[in-house]
Amino acid sequence: MVLAFWGRGPEPGELAWVGADDPAPAVDHAAMGTYDDSYQGTGNWPFNVAYAGRYGLTGFVTRLLSAAELEAFVLAGIPVIASLSFRAHELPGSGYSTNGHILVVTGFTAAGDVVVNDPAAPADGEVRRIYPRAAFENVWLRSSGSGGIVYVLHPPGHPLPPCTNGNW
Repeated sequence: MVLAFWGRGPEPGELAWVGADDPAPAVDHAAMGTYDDSYQGTGNWPFNVAYAGRYGLTGFVTRLLSAAELEAFVLAGIPVIASLSFRAHELPGSGYSTNGHILVVTGFTAAGDVVVNDPAAPADGEVRRIYPRAAFENVWLRSSGSGGIVYVLHPPGHPLPPCTNGNW
């Protein structure tokens, strides 16, 4: 999602090995390009940042301390990939539970709720979701979850928001 946001990603020739009936060949390509043999999965955040580097983006993994810090990135025009774990009732509107999942934070409503693109949505038209700010912040920041882990991908010339605490 974030590669596409920045207009980056694999060229059609790089996707030729994926079957023509695959609805999301770029996802399969990313999974192949980020597979961690030791972990035996694709949830390795530094691998994901490195994969984006293949397409000219720079990035980093960090721990943010609040939804206000997420907002600073969004206001700077940078979507943020956030790691969460939750039960369905803890994140109203999610409709599922997960022991670990990433969402792309793309905005905030006027009331401060968190706008995300959620790859776990059952249909393309349901990817954009709005989660209550307090509920999102709770499941994202708690120590039994990721503790505020995010990764940030952006073109090298795109400025980051000002940092006041040394996190980025």
